[in-house]
Amino acid sequence: MKKILIASTALVAAGFITTGTASASDKIKLELGGYSKWWVVGQWNKNKYQSAKGVDYNSVDVKGDNEVWFAGETTLDNGMKVGVNVELEAGGDKGSSNSSATSDTIDQSFVYVAGGFGKIIAGTAANGTVLLHVMAPDAASNWGSENIAYNAIDVSKSNARKTTEIDTDDNAEKITYVAPTFYGLTVGATYIPNAMREDNRGLTTLSNTSAATLGSEAYGAGALYAKEFGPVGLKVSSGWVHYDLSGPVGIAKSSNEWSAGTQIAIGGFTVGGSYRGINAEHNAALQGYGLSRGHVWDAGVAYATGPYSVSFSTLQSVAEGVTAHTDQTLSNYQLSGKYAMAPGVDVLASVAYVKAKDESDATEAGENKGWTAMTGLSLTF
Repeated sequence: MKKILIASTALVAAGFITTGTASASDKIKLELGGYSKWWVVGQWNKNKYQSAKGVDYNSVDVKGDNEVWFAGETTLDNGMKVGVNVELEAGGDKGSSNSSATSDTIDQSFVYVAGGFGKIIAGTAANGTVLLHVMAPDAASNWGSENIAYNAIDVSKSNARKTTEIDTDDNAEKITYVAPTFYGLTVGATYIPNAMREDNRGLTTLSNTSAATLGSEAYGAGALYAKEFGPVGLKVSSGWVHYDLSGPVGIAKSSNEWSAGTQIAIGGFTVGGSYRGINAEHNAALQGYGLSRGHVWDAGVAYATGPYSVSFSTLQSVAEGVTAHTDQTLSNYQLSGKYAMAPGVDVLASVAYVKAKDESDATEAGENKGWTAMTGLSLTF
């Protein structure tokens, strides 16, 4: 049953993994881990959209997602554990808007202290709500912010959110506390002094250059309940994050985001879904930077037997009032599969239909839709 329930990759990456352990009398010893994923992607945009935009997108590409993790911990004489985790970007490019040429060499870097009181994480990592979030399953781990279908090439042109995770702060420097699990319930809280630092620096690039010093404070909390009841596995999550954004030219904006998700597993089947709501103040200077009102939800079902897994999931997203108080929408329907050739060696495949629309644009450039078909190899180590 534990293999059937889809684990949160953020939770694994945040140090809830087995790391190199040293005694208190030795320095911390680092062990290597990570993954390498390479996809061959075929993607076909709407011809009228391409003509209206004056572009001709390449229909075939190779996309990669690679990281090397350096992790280690030591146990102090009092039983407390102290550890470190550094994630090195190791090449590849998941999409046109996520170019490795502009991304940090280090994806996440944090230290943690753990004991009977729980776990405290400090550094550049996902916030507590993301660590504990549950969403629709995908057999190829090709979902949420990692979805190649709307990251590769350019089927999508929407500002609508592409994941139900509350990831507006991305990997900004923060401190997170995760309490010990009590009867299946785990809670966590995060404080972010400036949510527009680290990988989120792009949010400060506004047309009004005098607002380039835009500052932001954020805080939030999340919870995850995970329990097995005989042959049935259950996961339920919830989260809330408040963002306070301010600038030197009278610009002010705040945003409240909340999420909820669930997964139920029985036999080889896993059914799940999640929702994310965004209630942000409208501000013309900040619209189009992922800070508008809106909502996104997903739902899906997966089946696994032996080395084979297959899933079908959908995501529907709306960004309200992004341009001239009109909406932008995004729809994604995705079929994925995985074949485990050996431990840590998987063959992946996904087929997706994506549609994006900007209601403020009545021309052919206001709507795009297309198909993606992709296959790849995933190595974990």
